[in-house]
Amino acid sequence: MQDGTAIPADGAGAWLRKNQPKVTIRWEAADEHDEDAYRRLLKLLFSPRADTAAP
Repeated sequence: MQDGTAIPADGAGAWLRKNQPKVTIRWEAADEHDEDAYRRLLKLLFSPRADTAAP
């Protein structure tokens, strides 16, 4: 899969069932409040998408 060759979906599913990769996600909140980051997040969440028509 990583070498650029195509693999059928059944083969990929079999590999996943056999190997069962473990995924962990950690999130640590910063002690300080970042107004700029908060502003960017709100803009991303509530701005119209680029592929939508303007009202």
